Amino acid sequence: MKGRQVIKTTAVARRWGVVRTGAGILLAVVLGGGALPHMFDGATTGPAAGGADAIFVLTGGENRIAAGFRAWREGKAKNLFILGAGRDARLEQVLPGLPALAPRDRERVRLEGWSRNTFENAISAKSFVMVNGYRSVILVTSDYHVPRALRAFRTVLPTDVAVSVLPVRSVWKWRSSSPRTLRLFLVEGWKYWWYRLFLLWE
Repeated sequence: MKGRQVIKTTAVARRWGVVRTGAGILLAVVLGGGALPHMFDGATTGPAAGGADAIFVLTGGENRIAAGFRAWREGKAKNLFILGAGRDARLEQVLPGLPALAPRDRERVRLEGWSRNTFENAISAKSFVMVNGYRSVILVTSDYHVPRALRAFRTVLPTDVAVSVLPVRSVWKWRSSSPRTLRLFLVEGWKYWWYRLFLLWE
């Protein structure tokens, strides 16, 4: 009887060991797959010393529009495009407290409203690049979004167009922000792999 109990306990312990090992492997895959894009394909480069032709801001994240507008006012690019702003958006709505702009400057700020996701943002940016003959652009998006957005832009834009990135640091407004931060980076990491597969066919 005692021997049977020992055998049963050993079998249970072995099964739990297999479960723990499998869970550990699965966790490593989830964490590693979500982290790798940020480590190896999220490299950012600054704009050329003379300034870029255009800044493309992807809406949908904290402080992206303000960061892009500030970079444009600092002379980092000649033109500013805010992508995915909504069909009826106005500059005064997306930039509250907007200082008065001279007509010449106002003409260099464009709102685009039809694109609804990162890939469509890249397609929209391509149309502006091709029409205006831009050779260098700055991509403005949230830090966690950089790998996927950069992959989309580098795939869609012509290869001779230089793309640099201005990552906007995420701002978390509540006390327990670490789990949400981790989730955003992991989800974006896995979305990146889906984009890699999807964009192979573009």
